[in-house]
Amino acid sequence: MAKCKCGNRPRIRSNAVQSMHTKGKKCCDVCTSPACGDPKMLSIFAPVIYDEIGINLCTMVELGVDIPATYSTVTSATIRVIDANFEYGTEGVTIEPIAGRTNCYLITLTDITIRFAVQLYDAACRLVTALYPEALFLPSNTEAETYDEDTNPSSVELEIFAPYGISYEEEGGNFIPIINYIGFTQMNDMIRQGINLYSFAKLLEFDIDSSTITAGLTLVLQSAYFTGYKIESAGKVEIPKGSIIRSENSECLRFVAGDLLNLEIKPLDLGAPYFDECNKKSCKKKESACSECCKQDESEEDENTGCCAHRDKCNYGRTREIGRNGFGANGGFTNCLQSEDFEETATYQERCECNRGQEGGSQYQNGCCHNGGRKCN
Repeated sequence: MAKCKCGNRPRIRSNAVQSMHTKGKKCCDVCTSPACGDPKMLSIFAPVIYDEIGINLCTMVELGVDIPATYSTVTSATIRVIDANFEYGTEGVTIEPIAGRTNCYLITLTDITIRFAVQLYDAACRLVTALYPEALFLPSNTEAETYDEDTNPSSVELEIFAPYGISYEEEGGNFIPIINYIGFTQMNDMIRQGINLYSFAKLLEFDIDSSTITAGLTLVLQSAYFTGYKIESAGKVEIPKGSIIRSENSECLRFVAGDLLNLEIKPLDLGAPYFDECNKKSCKKKESACSECCKQDESEEDENTGCCAHRDKCNYGRTREIGRNGFGANGGFTNCLQSEDFEETATYQERCECNRGQEGGSQYQNGCCHNGGRKCN
């Protein structure tokens, strides 16, 4: 970060902004002229999973309706989990740090009520209705109907690595450790920092006569924290566009039929400036902050902004057919481009000038490669 004294308060700029806007130097200021396009590296702030562990449970679920009498055409069903409810405390879910292992926690899960969305279909796969039954998993009471020592025990204990701590809920001035459940309702469809719990369901059996289903449930405990990372950018997502155009032609209709609008301004690269060493050298030479970098990047300095303006690469390669002997079919071209070492080490200008043979050959001028007096591109 760069800091300067402006009045009585320090003004701080990010490295990315500071490297492009230096006092006394003629260079780009992204605050007034933001660059468009895509960055090479994209800076993101995303939840990163630090640890995760899951278990499988199974129980029978009553649908709460007489299927044969109410929905006589039903032949099949699907199941999804949409919500889960549980209580904290000695009789419920507990979250405790493990003694002597400060980065890990012991989570006890018990008495978790799962809300399902069960969709019923007829023989033609048409949706008949949707039901929303509940089932108790990990029941603390071993006399509960859903209890089973092997497939749905009274509780489980899970250890999880959570180095940055857990989330809390304030209640009456006290802070209670909590687990965030990620489901499919308006209140729980988000991931949070700390410990999260989410689940998947599978329909193992659908008994139409008894109006029950056998549901398999996967419970996953996860520790996640938001962290900044740099990833390689492959460009923006291209959104498929549907057309509602009519035969009339107007500015409005042309817009509707045209390309989708997109955010053009490029995010700043939050790492060290690409040409940091160049900027340091150019300060000593009292040149513009971009001039040295332009030379390295085979571009030239824009007269108005002082920034590197990349020129389109010209066709510096074989502009004529290359004969077997390395010379052009019409003669005059050297065979320097045949050398692998030359291809790897030569500058753009050297590649251009090596093709200078007879009249009409390539010629390097004004930062670009010309062929027969005109630009190749």
